[in-house]
Amino acid sequence: MEILVLILSSLISVLSPLNFAADKVAENAVRSQFKAAEVVKVRIDSAPLHNPILGKADKLRIATRGVYPLKSLRIDTIELETDPINISRQQLAKKRGTFLLEEQLGIATRIVIKKDDVIKAILSPEIIDQIQKLLGGSQKTKAFGLPDLKDFRLSNPKVEFLENQRVRLEAEIEQLSTAEKLKIEAETGFDFQDGQRLQLIQPTLSINGQPIPPEFLDGILATLTRQLDLKRLEAVLNVKARVFKFQFKDEQLELAAFILLPKGFKI
Repeated sequence: MEILVLILSSLISVLSPLNFAADKVAENAVRSQFKAAEVVKVRIDSAPLHNPILGKADKLRIATRGVYPLKSLRIDTIELETDPINISRQQLAKKRGTFLLEEQLGIATRIVIKKDDVIKAILSPEIIDQIQKLLGGSQKTKAFGLPDLKDFRLSNPKVEFLENQRVRLEAEIEQLSTAEKLKIEAETGFDFQDGQRLQLIQPTLSINGQPIPPEFLDGILATLTRQLDLKRLEAVLNVKARVFKFQFKDEQLELAAFILLPKGFKI
């Protein structure tokens, strides 16, 4: 869900009237949403040409390559294309504050993440911190008879994209306090229920070849499912989002989604 929020942020930065009329200015606005970006292209299609100044455009296209929402997480491709855009003229005349959409706005987006970039991200402090939070801390792991994974270092991660939309992950975990090394193996399938709710299909997780207790795994799955539920966008921002493609193929993950901003959405 965080990636779609980032896409919305990029779009909103372009729709700002200060950026809307010039492609290069809009490209800089998109770049500002990321830690780094290798390539950013923005094209605003409009006839007549003065329409963007009036808050209108026939289509907005954004294409990026190699953008970093986190310092250690590279997204290979983000492509975005909108329906016709219409921003409130009354709000534009004020040239300050928030601006409102006069009509609902549909956005089609495509995201590609390479397997090699996933492996690099797994080793980053940001991702390790998220893993620690997901595991629930040392008290939770001890309650299920699992090793204390509060302070650890990941090494030798391997990611495999399997058939039937399944992913397998292997890595070694070294506990910094004891120097003990543990082998972690995880595998799961993926599916989006109704295009909104990510489901993990027949997930497995083991430490040193021993499956972890189902109760512990269920807790992790519940947290992941809640975080990746696109209905949260609708509840928090009144934005509807549907995923219509989620595919592991050719050493990459490809995701395609449609986002709908309602009439009156604040920019």
